[in-house]
Amino acid sequence: MREITISDVEHTNVAILVIGSLAISVATRDYMALFSFAVASAIVTLNFRLLKKIIENLLIKKIFEKKDLYIRLPLKFLLLLGAITVVVLYGDVRLIYFLVGLSTVFISILVSQFRPVINSHTERNAKNGT
Repeated sequence: MREITISDVEHTNVAILVIGSLAISVATRDYMALFSFAVASAIVTLNFRLLKKIIENLLIKKIFEKKDLYIRLPLKFLLLLGAITVVVLYGDVRLIYFLVGLSTVFISILVSQFRPVINSHTERNAKNGT
């Protein structure tokens, strides 16, 4: 069984963003529901990418500077909180779809974890002829 990488989670997250947006637009035919899900999912996806880059830079440099830990990380989270606050207050979002959109990184991590198990099961069935 192979390990998942952060790139696998990112790719799954973008796929969930696209598939979820299409599913919500078809199921509800409500523009604000689509907007709520897509904006929340995009915010969280961007946050995940920024966090990945910050951590990669820290691991590549192998020197933990105080500005990275005390300025960049809290600033990133404050910007994320600010973006979410602005969208919720001024965006007239559908809250349930917005919360589902915010959970797409968690969902993509779960899907990425189960994908190797499902793939190995499918390969095993193909070998056995079932």
